[in-house]
Amino acid sequence: MKSGQIEHLLKKRDDLLKTEQNKTNTKTVTNSNTRHDKKVNVLVSEGTPDRKVQDDGTNACNDIVKSGVGSCEYRKFDQRPTNFRYVKHNSLPPETGPENMIVPCHEYKSLETAHKLDSRRLKTKVASEVLRFACACMNMRANGTIHFGIMDNVKSTHRHGEIIGIPVQSQEDFVDALDYIEKCFKGSNHQSDARKCIRNPCFIEVLDKENAEKTWVVEYDIVPKASIVKGKLYSVGVPKFSEKDGKVKCEEQVPYHRVGANTPRISDDELISFIQDLREKDQQREEAESSANQTPLEFREDQKRKLSILLTGGKTHMDNSLFYIVVANKMQPEDLDNITFLVNMKLFCVFDFDPDSETSGLYGKYKEQKAVTPHFLNDYENNKRLENAELIASLKLFDRVSWIYCNGRNNFPGNNVPCDEITWIKIQKKKMKKAVSLICNEILPRNSFVVIFLLMSDVQQPLVETFHEFYAEINGHDCLAVIAESKETYRKWSSLAQVSCPISALKEISIVDMPLSHVDATVQSIQLSKNQPERKLPVSNGGLCFLKSVDEAMLDSLEIISVDQCDDTNLEIMSESEIKETELYFYHGGKINWINFWLAEKHKCGNIIERDAYKEANKILDNVIHRHKAARPIESVNIYHHPGSGGSTVARQMLWKWKTILRCAVVKQSEEVTTVCEHAVKLREHNENDKNKCLPVLLLLEDQNADYIDDLRRHLGNVIATKKISQSVLCFFLLICNRSNDPERMRRESPSRTVAVTHKLSDQEKPMFQTKVDQLKLEFEEDFKFILTFVLMSKEFQPSYIKDFVKNILDKTDHSSSITSLIRFVALLNCYVKDSYISVSHCEAYLGIANHFSGVKYHAFVDHLTDEAKLIFIHLRDSSTHIQLIRIIHPLVAKEILTQISTNMPQSSIAMELIKDNVLINHRIERDPFLKVITALFIRRNRKSRGDQEDTAFSPLIEKVCTERGGVQKAVDLMKAAFIALGKDAYVAQQLARLLYTNERFEEALEWAQEAKSLCPHDTFILDTLGQVYKRWFYHLYDTLEEKDPSPERGVEIISIALKGISAFRASEKIPKKETVNLSSYYGEVDVGCRLLKFLSEVDIFSETTGYSKLIKYLLTDYIPSEVKTPWQKFHQQLKGLQKSLRQALECISEDLSYFQTDISEEDEELDARDPEQVYKPREWLTRKSAVYAGFFCGIQEESDELAENANSS
Repeated sequence: MKSGQIEHLLKKRDDLLKTEQNKTNTKTVTNSNTRHDKKVNVLVSEGTPDRKVQDDGTNACNDIVKSGVGSCEYRKFDQRPTNFRYVKHNSLPPETGPENMIVPCHEYKSLETAHKLDSRRLKTKVASEVLRFACACMNMRANGTIHFGIMDNVKSTHRHGEIIGIPVQSQEDFVDALDYIEKCFKGSNHQSDARKCIRNPCFIEVLDKENAEKTWVVEYDIVPKASIVKGKLYSVGVPKFSEKDGKVKCEEQVPYHRVGANTPRISDDELISFIQDLREKDQQREEAESSANQTPLEFREDQKRKLSILLTGGKTHMDNSLFYIVVANKMQPEDLDNITFLVNMKLFCVFDFDPDSETSGLYGKYKEQKAVTPHFLNDYENNKRLENAELIASLKLFDRVSWIYCNGRNNFPGNNVPCDEITWIKIQKKKMKKAVSLICNEILPRNSFVVIFLLMSDVQQPLVETFHEFYAEINGHDCLAVIAESKETYRKWSSLAQVSCPISALKEISIVDMPLSHVDATVQSIQLSKNQPERKLPVSNGGLCFLKSVDEAMLDSLEIISVDQCDDTNLEIMSESEIKETELYFYHGGKINWINFWLAEKHKCGNIIERDAYKEANKILDNVIHRHKAARPIESVNIYHHPGSGGSTVARQMLWKWKTILRCAVVKQSEEVTTVCEHAVKLREHNENDKNKCLPVLLLLEDQNADYIDDLRRHLGNVIATKKISQSVLCFFLLICNRSNDPERMRRESPSRTVAVTHKLSDQEKPMFQTKVDQLKLEFEEDFKFILTFVLMSKEFQPSYIKDFVKNILDKTDHSSSITSLIRFVALLNCYVKDSYISVSHCEAYLGIANHFSGVKYHAFVDHLTDEAKLIFIHLRDSSTHIQLIRIIHPLVAKEILTQISTNMPQSSIAMELIKDNVLINHRIERDPFLKVITALFIRRNRKSRGDQEDTAFSPLIEKVCTERGGVQKAVDLMKAAFIALGKDAYVAQQLARLLYTNERFEEALEWAQEAKSLCPHDTFILDTLGQVYKRWFYHLYDTLEEKDPSPERGVEIISIALKGISAFRASEKIPKKETVNLSSYYGEVDVGCRLLKFLSEVDIFSETTGYSKLIKYLLTDYIPSEVKTPWQKFHQQLKGLQKSLRQALECISEDLSYFQTDISEEDEELDARDPEQVYKPREWLTRKSAVYAGFFCGIQEESDELAENANSS
């Protein structure tokens, strides 16, 4: 070709290019308007091909996720992964045109209707779409994938790019569709090229939770390698099925290309320029292939940082603030040597899918170092409908790790055998759902735990179902982490798990291709405390012995303080700010922890003040320990303390000092006496040979009632006697620490064995506290305001100081805010209910806080509090469940807050607002303990015997409300609201009946007493209350009777009420009591009976001179006076049995006072409706009633005298 011709062609090409560019732009706009969003150009930045595809998919996915639609990523181009799936109704990114020739362009075809065609028509339809698209890709020298089963338009209800899948009757139809290559491409060379460039179809399963029918996405990859297509322009005649003659015909062979996301034919006007550009395209293809073949720089994310964030919620290290739940499948033997990080974790439970876990798996290895309780999914079904607290206790949750066998257990008796996947889904899946729901919604608060999926072998569907359940219950993936050692395992896992969680989100929470040994070392490097497989205890010969953690866990009623207590703490990880926070927590009013003593010993924080009471108690213990011979095997010292005065600190200081000399332990709350006794004896004898030479055990008992302590002392004494241990050997020293409103009085009653800790400081203590305050000012500077409790202590809790502090706080408070309402509620509870609190979970629910992990920051409840609330709230952690709680920093501060707030808002209104708040009342986490506190608020009475300043007839709150204007009605309304809020609590109804009859509203009282009876028909105290209603009603009618000598007709109502009362008391007496007889009803029966006798004696026919003998004759014989025969016809039988029933009741009371002297329990004390004289002076009462009885039934005077004499002699 001559140069002039060449120049002419080049000029013509340039002109055509400009024209084509304009046409293309016009077409793109037009198509975009007419075909909605199907044809969209997605610009992809230059870079590594694999990364570009990923970025493209991720960006599209993010947009979809934001709009509430799930997203999926493409299958890796020109590969056939074994573990890749799509999820129905998720979306793929929009269709694309060619970019850099290596990143594939994508074309979607739904085949929504066409998949139903017969085989021949279906093959023709598929071939026409594949061959047209392939021809375009080959001409563009660009990789591409055409997908069948993906929505390509929005004419239906589906979205563009939505994965719908198609049923595939025969995969051969899609393979055979490529046989049209030979018919449709021109020439054998082009046909051969097409065969080489068009890959066989890839069938991708579509996961559908709602439909069991399998559907697929069918994909054809087009790979036009430069070596195949170089210098060639391809044309194809797409096949069409003719409905007229039933034959397949090929259209005219024309070339196609990709313009954006369209596949139009190359027009005649465009053809020359297109051909001329092929040389450039070939060159670009070769360069692109060359670049793609170079090994790309692999992106390596910081696995340690990612793992740390996933497991700690963004903290620098792992501490005890989070629980961990592990879901694991079968582990290989070599992996079992790398589980130390799990042993160090605060595991709550493990869902184990390995039936051989005990003999050759994780369970067997783990229990060598930690105590566990094996369970099955059935155990979490709670078929007995236990309360949460009861279920937790029965499963020993929080005490030991719950190891849940999720798919049976080999070599174990019973029906819990492994099953296949299908059977598991049919039978076990619903049990798994219940277990996960129970743990996430009712046992552990939101965001108090992290769930770790440990994928150490091939993933099965049951494991994935467990992931779905956790994902659903915790509303996303924020508290989930996945550790997969193998890439292939992770690929299968992610392809199945994407049904609930998008692939992009799974990547964020997954640690992949990291050997378990690396995971083990990495996690250990961020763990604050290392598990001590054994701890040290002192022994009698002056040395030390080891107590294995497995053995220690078997003594779970005790918190054992070892010689090396807290030595497992890693100070290298513990930051200065954390040490400061630990110290600040204590001085803000929190309970002292062993770490406080340990840090002080290590000189990492200031020393803890030793109060006079500590030195005094220490001296008593020292004298007892160093006696040559003990006076008795069980000794004790009592520490009585004002609430918030530091009594618990004094007791723990003693244990810390003596832990190297004695064996020390704290008795946990709510433990059975027999269990504590058994564990205390085992602790004493651990690794000792001679039972007469064991070191004594120093046992701390906090806020235990006298009965519990006496029972423990008796059980320990019995064991000592049974083991024939010498009575001159000190075996146990009980350190009894109890709150009291008058510790000084308690010390005066037993000065040799009691110390008092009060708010008042001695002359020796005052300078120590002032010096400490000055030190803390310098140490904490800006945070000094948070050590208010210690400052109050240094001021001896002066009322004026507390009043000014509270006033200053409330003046700065927005009284209309939810946080202020929360302050009111907590103050109300703390003021009236000992040891009360509200869980942080309740507070978050009330304030509407969606607590969650976000990035590297954990949004805590405290972040949402005002500065004033931060000053007066103290965060606690339940000793058994470790659930976060809050209360006011000190009871006196709570009382003052309530006093000042009450000037504008009556306490009745605060209480009503609290119990009518459905969010607080119905919140599921910690619901049972919260409702117990609310119940105590309305039922618990003050008792001097429990250290209260006075006895009250009702709960202090109700008595306070009654003093308000219109108070009785307010109290009644409050009790009614409490009855509903507490789920129709029978004992609230009982107390309401008491309140009403006390205020002479007898008809209403009767209704509520009967309501209580209908709820608890066999409760002796409730039946007794029904009797008390009639008793008080009878007394009222009698006392307000105007006639001096009423007629028989006038006495009908009075007698009827009295006899109903006696019947109610007798019904109560007949109900069997587990341990003791409820004598309250006998007292009530005698009261009503004696007064009824007096009333009968005043009825006109019996009040005459001869009336007395007539009355006795009426009561003791068959004689019925004519005047009463008709009016009293319903009463004759009961009245004639009055003498006998009174005699029996008096005998029962007399026997109890003479021999048994039954004490009433604290729980029953709240329900006891007896008069004060019957409780505190029962013998005087019996003497008076016996005299009344004898005065009427003089014929059996001797018998009555004997009853009274027996009572007085006792």
